[in-house]
This record gives sequence, structure tokens and C-alpha cells, in this order.
Amino acid sequence: MSTNVLDLLVEALPHLRGGLGTESAQFTATLLYENLNLDACAVVDTRHVLAYVGRGEDHHVVGGPALTGLTHRAIATRQSCTGRSRAEIGCPHPDCPLTSVAIAPFVVRGQAIGALKLYRAGTPIAEDDERVAVGLARVFSTSLEVAELDAREALVTQAELDALRARVAPHFLFNTLTTIAALTRTDPERAHDLVVDFAEYFRDSLAQHAEFVSLDEELEHVEQYLRFELARFGERLQVAFDIDPRARLAMVPVLSVQPLVENAIAHGIAPKGGSGTVRVIARPDGEGTEIAVIDDGVGFDAKAPPRGNGIGMNNVNQRLTRLFGAGSGLRVQSGRGAGTMVSFTVPARLPAAAR
Repeated sequence: MSTNVLDLLVEALPHLRGGLGTESAQFTATLLYENLNLDACAVVDTRHVLAYVGRGEDHHVVGGPALTGLTHRAIATRQSCTGRSRAEIGCPHPDCPLTSVAIAPFVVRGQAIGALKLYRAGTPIAEDDERVAVGLARVFSTSLEVAELDAREALVTQAELDALRARVAPHFLFNTLTTIAALTRTDPERAHDLVVDFAEYFRDSLAQHAEFVSLDEELEHVEQYLRFELARFGERLQVAFDIDPRARLAMVPVLSVQPLVENAIAHGIAPKGGSGTVRVIARPDGEGTEIAVIDDGVGFDAKAPPRGNGIGMNNVNQRLTRLFGAGSGLRVQSGRGAGTMVSFTVPARLPAAAR
């Protein structure tokens, strides 16, 4: 995965936010064809060619049926496929110049809705071509899921939308892509793995529509998120979990811990300069479970407005008070140079409306 591919990814994603159509497909196919030195590039849905650029345009016609048997197999199995000969590709046209292909399906909510196809003519498909096709298709699939979410916005409650959108912080997206781009020069294998992890992180985020999850599930999401931050900060960042086993089954509002960890890193550890530690603690507390995120970062003056007063923290605080009452919001303790602790308590029994 090269820096060039990451640049293409950033350029293509906004066009796919409108869904998989002829315009977004044509832009994507042309962009990849012109920048990856391909012999041909295609984007198809489950039945038709949405875009095709390069050799073989005389019979791989936009609007026509997807011709190759390998394409049908990739979509049917939802698995990437590689063809290294005309026979494996399965194009019925006798004079087709294409000799090898990497095909990766777009999978949205468990269903293949199309595929990305990178072709070579006269030369074998490279291993890098296969990896690029799979990596791009996974990230594109996530973008298409976001497009589907946008289309269904009117059918989803505002609380669900707020919870989903809180996961996609713009600075987190920028920082992660910057980290991946830097790793392409020093550790290409890890950069590729992080791109795949990045796609899966957002896929898992968008798939969760419940308002409550177990603390154990919420912590799994935190650990997914931390993969990218640990890659960015390296040894500068240490994270410790101190979770009482009895607390793991507690039901918490979805995305109630991850934004607090993100805030601790962004506004506590990052400005500190050197190394820092974030601790996540959970333990039974009377009739409920107390959860705290503590950092040894720069802290802030308790008399001044708290740092990190953005969508993530506000979202968590508003949902806690809406669900459990006015006195159930976030509790913040901090001092300049003394770090910060943000905590909240969830009751043992959920409100009747949430059961």
C-alpha cells in the first residue's frame, strides 16, 4: 500500500458517499486507472458494468452485463478473486486482451453490491495489485455503508444517529490516515494491515445500532480504536485496563467509554510532549457500576472550561443525563499539570424504556 494509493483513497471517498452509481463508479475507475498504471479498471454492481476504462472497452461496455465468470464468483461468494489467465477470467469475447485480474467485492451489511476490478494485459497480476484491490474495496465498502446510513437517516432515531456520528471524529480520521501514510515508508506491511483494520473498525461501528451494550463489548471497541492511536504515538502512549470481572456484564450506553479515552489522548497526553498513560477503570459501586478514564496529561484549571468540550464528550454527557437523570452526567476532576479523571456511574437496572 503506497502513499499514492492513500492519496487516491482520500480523493475517491467523497464521491462514494452518494452511493454506488455510474458517476461515482466512473470517477473511481478513472482515478485508479490513471494513477496505478493499470491496463484496465472496472467497477460493477451485481448485474451491470457501471464504469470501465482501458483496454477491452469495445466489449466491456458501460451499462452492459458484467461479462466475466470470475466477477460473478467474487460477488456470489463475497470473496476476492484473482485470475491469472484468459481462461480464469472467463470473458466470452474471443479477442479480449485482458490476461489477469484482481477482483474485490464491495460488501455492505453482509451483502455484495458490486466489485472493483484491476486488470493487466500481457503481464501477470502483481501481489501488490491484489492487496491494493482488497484494501481499497474494504474501505470503499465502509464508505458505501455510510452512504446507506445517510439515505436511511429519516428512519433512524436522532439518538442512534448521534451515537453513530460521534464515532467518526474528523481529527481521528485525519490522524489515522496520516499515521498510515507515514508507515508506508517505514513499514508497508503494517500500513496495509492498519488500512484493513481501519475499514473493519468503521464497519463494526456502523453495524451497532443498539443504545446499550455490555461494558465488555464497549471495551472491545475501545481496544479497536487504540490500535490506531498506539500506532501513531508508539512508546509515548501507555494504556492500562483495571476492570473488575463483575463489571464486564454491566450495560452501558453505546460509545460511552471510547470518546472519553479519545479525549484523554487528544487533550491530555498529546499536548504533554513526552510519554503518558491512560487508565480505564470499572468496578461495582453500590447499586451500579462506576467507570472512569484517567490520564496523567496536562490537565486544566478546574475554574476554566474543561478541555475537549467537543461532540464526543458532550454526546456522552447528554445521553447519560437523558437516560439516567440530571444527576447522572460526567464527573470531571482535573488540575493544571495534574492530569484528569472523567467518570460516570450506570445503574444496575436499566430504565424501563431501554429494556
